[in-house]
Amino acid sequence: MKRLIAYALSMLVLGASLGPIRVQAQSGDASTAAAPAATPGPTPAKPTANALYLEASNYAPNKFKEFAEKNVPFDPKLLEQTLKEQREMAARYATELSARTDLVGEDFYFLGMLYSLADDDAHTIEALKKYMAANPDAGGGHAQGARYIVALRGARMDRIEEAESAIAAYVAHEPQKPGERVTIEKAITEAYRKAKQPEPATRHALEAFKAAKLVQPMQNNPTARDLALYTSGTALADLYAETKKTNEAIAVLDEIRREALKGSSQRLYADTTAKLAEILIENGRKPEAMKMIDESIAYVNTNVKDANTKRNLLHNLGRKRRQLVIQGEVAPEITVAKWIDREPLKIAELRGQVVLLDFWATWCGPCIIAFPHLKAWYEKYKDKGLVIVGMTKFYGQGAGHPLKPAEELTFVQKFVKDHGLPYGIAVADTEDNMRNYGVTGIPTAVLIDRRGIVRFVDTGGDAGTANEIAAMLEKLIQEQ
Repeated sequence: MKRLIAYALSMLVLGASLGPIRVQAQSGDASTAAAPAATPGPTPAKPTANALYLEASNYAPNKFKEFAEKNVPFDPKLLEQTLKEQREMAARYATELSARTDLVGEDFYFLGMLYSLADDDAHTIEALKKYMAANPDAGGGHAQGARYIVALRGARMDRIEEAESAIAAYVAHEPQKPGERVTIEKAITEAYRKAKQPEPATRHALEAFKAAKLVQPMQNNPTARDLALYTSGTALADLYAETKKTNEAIAVLDEIRREALKGSSQRLYADTTAKLAEILIENGRKPEAMKMIDESIAYVNTNVKDANTKRNLLHNLGRKRRQLVIQGEVAPEITVAKWIDREPLKIAELRGQVVLLDFWATWCGPCIIAFPHLKAWYEKYKDKGLVIVGMTKFYGQGAGHPLKPAEELTFVQKFVKDHGLPYGIAVADTEDNMRNYGVTGIPTAVLIDRRGIVRFVDTGGDAGTANEIAAMLEKLIQEQ
């Protein structure tokens, strides 16, 4: 099982070095004899803005280190509780700091960083803009960090003009980090996409892709460049595809595939090949997509010499090929032995609605990690025509213990209740559903459009997969 530290550090940007910890004064023992009155001393100095920020920023990393040393198993609830405690600490310190009347210079930088840790977008921007106004021509880490955060959070708040101004200042100063440039450009791209302005969105997506090519693998994050290339490249390809520039979309993804092979990045190659196949199918070119997958499998068989790399690539490409067989086709009917928390239904009865089939199991860690996304999508789209069905089967066990079907059904019912899943669960007693939908691993998400056509199939519970599902969900919800 993954340890909490490994998962948490993959989610956090831990740029701050360890800083001083504030020590709270302890009250004396009330039972001791009264001492002579002491001569009043100087008032203790208030902690600096820098010290407050460092303590708050190091709270979660120090906790995760402690959990790792104690071999605490990964627990999503503990993860969220720790991050919540960090946000609350940052909010308290930001409130304390903002009440002071003597803030100058970099105090506003650290105030903004505290608000940023607290996820308070508006106050983050306000404080950092005060810092930047006093230092408009400054370079260096703090000034560039402020511009980076204002651009990022401005874009996420749809304050595009502020984001544009901040990124222009960022580009005009040093030091610049390609990874930061990628993140900002992607955020501004999404803001323009939400505003239905494809031309500036494409311009920023192209800048993100250019910056991604400059990202270098890091010792503590060897896949940084792969992730930057994939996320920026697929965003650019999607924009090209949406504006009917299919050849440009294909060219971007082919470039990433070549880079992946050059760098022996097997996951990047397989994921980009799958994305290219999906774009071809979305544009009515399924035979071409299937041919490309087959050619990719043949290429790997012939040219990839490392046995482990070859095995992983063939596994991923073969799985995607099985999924693509169903993509673009009428969704097969499902077979269900028992329903939990809903009346029986048939896929054919759901025409006119968008359907998400989530293939999962109680023993699957990535499936559990995906639950918050599923619940959020359900709440966001349930009144816009989304139906989610959790697809599982009798596995003959629960919590590592063998169970008979009736016992396992009771176990699954309690599991669903404990995790607060708000949608219906279909429990099968065969593997027909998994076979019909090309499911060879879980969690697997299948999206079916309002016409009953399978539009998306993907396996994985990571953030990248969740983002792709969210983007396709939004697209299908908007379709009439």
